[in-house]
This record gives sequence, C-alpha cells and structure tokens, in this order.
Amino acid sequence: MKRKLLIVLSGVAGIVLVILLFYFFDVAKIFSNVREVGPLGAGIFIGNVFLILLIGSISWQIILKSYGYNLPFKDVLIAKFVGSSISYLTPSMYIGGEPVKIYILGKKFHLSMTKVGASVVVDKFLELGAALFYVFLGSVWTLIDYDLPWQVYWALVGVNILFALGMGLVLFSFLFQSRYFSRLANLMGRIKPLSKVMSRAELTIAKVEGEIFSAFRQQKRNILFAFLLDFLAGGLIFIKPAIFFYFLHTIFSLSQLALVYALTHIILAFQFTPGALGVFELGAVGIYRLVGVGSQQALAYSLMVRITDLIGVAVAAGLGIHLGVKYFWRKKKDEDLYGF
Repeated sequence: MKRKLLIVLSGVAGIVLVILLFYFFDVAKIFSNVREVGPLGAGIFIGNVFLILLIGSISWQIILKSYGYNLPFKDVLIAKFVGSSISYLTPSMYIGGEPVKIYILGKKFHLSMTKVGASVVVDKFLELGAALFYVFLGSVWTLIDYDLPWQVYWALVGVNILFALGMGLVLFSFLFQSRYFSRLANLMGRIKPLSKVMSRAELTIAKVEGEIFSAFRQQKRNILFAFLLDFLAGGLIFIKPAIFFYFLHTIFSLSQLALVYALTHIILAFQFTPGALGVFELGAVGIYRLVGVGSQQALAYSLMVRITDLIGVAVAAGLGIHLGVKYFWRKKKDEDLYGF
C-alpha cells in the first residue's frame, strides 16, 4: 500500500513539474517545433525507438538460447515490450518489469523460472553495460572538451566512478563465480525485520547466481554476441537527439552528442518519478543549453520522447490485457473440462 502511494505521489509531483515547465516557457513555440519536425522526422524518430527494442529482444532471445530455450521471437518481443514498459513506469533505475518478463515466458512455455530469471539478469547486465560504455565515453569527452562548473565536473566524475565500481563488481562476480549477492542476502537476513523474507529469497538468489555463472562459463560466444547487439542498440540511443534536431536544422557534433548522452543518462539513473516525468524535462532544459539549444526546442524534444513513450506504453498495455484475457480464458476452459 505504501509503495503504491509513493508511486502515485511521485507521479503527481512529476506532472506538476512538467506543467510548471511548460507554463514558464512558450508552449506555442514548443508545439511549433514539434510540428516542424513533421511526419517524416517523427516517423524516423519513432522507428528508431522501436528498432532499439527489436534489437534488444534479439539479444535476449540469444541469451535464452544459451539456456536451451529456443522460443518464438514474437513471444520474446512481447515479454520484452511489456516488461520494459513497466520498468519505464516504475520510479527506479531502469528496473521494475523484470518479474513480468519472467512470468510471461515461464508460464506460457512452462519453463524453469530460475533459468528465465537468470536470462533476464544477464540481459539487463549486458544492456546496462553497453549503455555505460557510452556514458563513460560521453563523460570523458565532456570533461575534456567542456569547461563545466566545478559542481557538475565532480558530480560527473563521482557518478562515473560509482557506476564503474558497481558494474566491475558484478562482472567480477559473474566471471569468477563470487557469490556476492548470496552473501548480501545472507547478511540482510540477519536483520530481524528482513529475516523471514531473505530466508526465502536466499535459496532462489543462489540458484539464479548458479545459472548466471553457467552462462558466462559455457556460453561466452553467445553472451558476447548478445552484448554486441546491445552495443548497437546503445548506439541508436546515442543518436536519438541527432535525429530529432536534424529536422530542426540543428546538427550536433559527436562531442555534443556525447555530452547530451552522458548527462541525460546520469539524470535518468536517479529518477524518482514514473518515467522520470518532470525530471527528464527539467534536465533537458539545462543539458541542451550547454550545447546551444534553446529551452523551447529542448522541451519539444522531450515532448516527442513522451509521445513515443506513450505509444509504447499503450501498445504494451494492450498486449498485457490480451495476455491476461487469454490466460484467464485458458484457465477457465481447463477448469470447465476438468469439472466435466
């Protein structure tokens, strides 16, 4: 109940922040910039976003094959789509829809939840690893090419060190089979309020760790191929602003794109509202000002991003409802047959 209330309050805070931003800037100019992009620009922009999802789904399918699950691509894509949309709506660091992905594929194909869960963890790790490469590249380029305020400079350095240490620790654990997460679960289990929950979760965490270690030990080629696909998807994310602003007759240099990418993803990593609502818009105004883009154009870009996100969430919601109805109908039919 408290979690739901927190999500609702954070969502309201995000909406209020967006309304205030659009109130203080010229709304007519913002929408005028969006119209100037035109159907062709919007189509290419939206197509790029869904291509990113497509490539990410192929990457996950390869990881699933590493566990012996040769599943139809359509089902993998749907699970990825629905799960990613839930992660988008969850005020967290790109995480939230993973249990849904596991449930959709596990229930439909009667798979081991442990193995599917391990594939989801590996997929998320590779996805974040590819994204962090571009964040590090952008950060280094930014620190060299731009004269930043000292607060921004040291914040950028500190966040990158924090990210590098975190990802390095996880990679070390996967490659050398160091059970850091099991140990952490065991340590947390000694705290009385968490002891019951962690005692049940500790065995599951240990099993998932074992499956992850197995993939990194026995399926290195598949893991590398999946990472290269995520790396390609990360490149498409890198050029998203360039696509939009090209149709506004603004061409970014690689260093400008690097700055935008690094700062934007650092902001998104610490989102506290669903979809970083309000946080992303406010950040866009400040970040794009560093590369000479006005506030109205920055907010026009954020509006295009939101339109694309809403299309994705709406499609995912439709797919989720369809899956729920199908599951309920199949369950009811089985119960009727059993009763007969």
